[in-house]
Amino acid sequence: MSRVAVFGGADQGRQTIDVLEAAGHHTVVAVVDPGLPAGTPVAGYPVVDPGDLDALGADAFVVAVGDNAVRAGLVGRVRAEHPGLALVTAVHPAAVVARDAVLGPGVTLMAGAVVANGCTIGEGALLGTNASIDHDGVLGEWASLAPGVATGGNVTIGAYSAIGVGAALVHGVTVGPHSVVGAGAVVLRDVPDHVVAHGVPAVVSRARTEGEPYLVRRDR
Repeated sequence: MSRVAVFGGADQGRQTIDVLEAAGHHTVVAVVDPGLPAGTPVAGYPVVDPGDLDALGADAFVVAVGDNAVRAGLVGRVRAEHPGLALVTAVHPAAVVARDAVLGPGVTLMAGAVVANGCTIGEGALLGTNASIDHDGVLGEWASLAPGVATGGNVTIGAYSAIGVGAALVHGVTVGPHSVVGAGAVVLRDVPDHVVAHGVPAVVSRARTEGEPYLVRRDR
């Protein structure tokens, strides 16, 4: 059983800790988040300095960050600074993964996620709660499906692209790399790379630069 350091102490961190605990294959030892004071509890685990991980016996890590580009960059930094830590794939036991589906390293599947027959999920990709990708789909590296997303079969979603909450993609469409599809959109036709698309049916609203933030917190 690996001893996992969770990088990221916000909402995604708490969710990922829940996945790891429910799966039962890993022991969470600590949380690393430079935005939180040392000792701050996150889902019952203390925030620690990265220099303390060896003393805690950590031998694996997961990056629990929702933004795709930020997640990818942080994985690269952790690998460079802590080469002895293995990248964990976190799959909630309430997720469904077909026996011939392929999951890359660092993939996270939340409760209720479905990966159907013949699908390929790239390194560091994320499927949120009750998100599903149907048969022979491809979710590129560092891409994400937010909660409640549903795709038809033979859908391809490019690297670093993000599909918003509750969006639907019909059979056979492609979303290019580094694009964002807004919440509730219905994608009936291909979406090119480096754009933002939204609406019913989804239309391109503007161009998008690589790494541009797309997760907006709305405080009430």
